[in-house]
Amino acid sequence: MRNKILGLITFSVIATIISGCATNQITLVDKGLVSVEKHDGDKVKILWTDVYQKDGQAWAYGVLEQQGISTSSIKTHVDIQVLKPDGSVQYETITDDLFVPRNRVGKGPNWKRFRVQLPSEISVGMKIFMTVHSGEHDVREGNS
Repeated sequence: MRNKILGLITFSVIATIISGCATNQITLVDKGLVSVEKHDGDKVKILWTDVYQKDGQAWAYGVLEQQGISTSSIKTHVDIQVLKPDGSVQYETITDDLFVPRNRVGKGPNWKRFRVQLPSEISVGMKIFMTVHSGEHDVREGNS
């Protein structure tokens, strides 16, 4: 009886893990619904990006890496603009500060991931601009 209960518990845990891994994530870029244009900074480049929808919410996602040789991490962030098909800005946001590690061959990852929640009203034909930016932004009333 104890083995049956243990087996049932094990099966339940495995089923839960497998169902958790099978997310309902939809890649909007691969499906051709939106496009992404990325702009590297002087010292940091965007290796790759994606825009996906999960549980009804849109996310911009990407990976940053330093260009060239540096002795320390670089503090930066990514400016993100969502443009409507007519070219007007629907939404703007900025990631939190990111510290991109220096290039270290064989000493762990030399990249930094970022992910930002976008408005849920992402529609076909929108373009997302992602720009690496170091430094501060002027904060003006009326800007997102």
